[in-house]
Amino acid sequence: MASLATYNYYFPITENREVSLREILYHAERLLSRTILKGVFYMDDLVVKNVDMFGDTIMAAMDNGGTIWVGVNYFCQGLEMNKKQRDWQIEKIREDKTLSRGSRLLPAGIFDASHEMYALRLDFVPLWLAKITITKKMEQDHPDLADKLLQYQLKAKDILADAFLPKRQGELATVNPSEIPLGELASYLKIMDRIAHRQNLSPHRIAENFKKVSAQFGVELTEDFVKVPEYEQLTIESMGK
Repeated sequence: MASLATYNYYFPITENREVSLREILYHAERLLSRTILKGVFYMDDLVVKNVDMFGDTIMAAMDNGGTIWVGVNYFCQGLEMNKKQRDWQIEKIREDKTLSRGSRLLPAGIFDASHEMYALRLDFVPLWLAKITITKKMEQDHPDLADKLLQYQLKAKDILADAFLPKRQGELATVNPSEIPLGELASYLKIMDRIAHRQNLSPHRIAENFKKVSAQFGVELTEDFVKVPEYEQLTIESMGK
């Protein structure tokens, strides 16, 4: 991961003034709203991913509550539905008493830069797909699409869940800090900052913790980032005498 200097455009920091942890986090969030890392988009309160589904790209988003929302249109495109057929699937979802409870209209800029798009909550996806019938005509005329629909119906939920929650089975794994997206680091630092303030931790102690975590992720901060108060410096020096 690049050093902090890489993000000077988003971090208007000069050497002539002290910078608070809150200010750094604020500018980090501005950067993340424009950042794409390894196919993962960070915007607002959503983490948006391109998920490979048997060669098709399905866009899905996880909100800050951990709920995963899946773009309906991407499944329809994978099944080679035309616009009229795609619109009909959306209408069926909106009119269905069950599916409508798990649907959500996402604003432009989440899945599509210019258009709003309907999304289904992950646990509603299998129910919706099961309502798309594999007919004998479909099997005869388009056997590849019939097989793909069956795979969607059986495996889509697990593939999408694994994309956001790869360790949901509870298995342990060694994580390389450099492989963790910047957005997850910023979220962790925000939580750490809240806990530190609740504990009434002094500002320079918060800065020390911030610097230690940043170093683990390859973000280099200057030596004078931590400003130790003079009274504490005197105490430390006096202890050494």
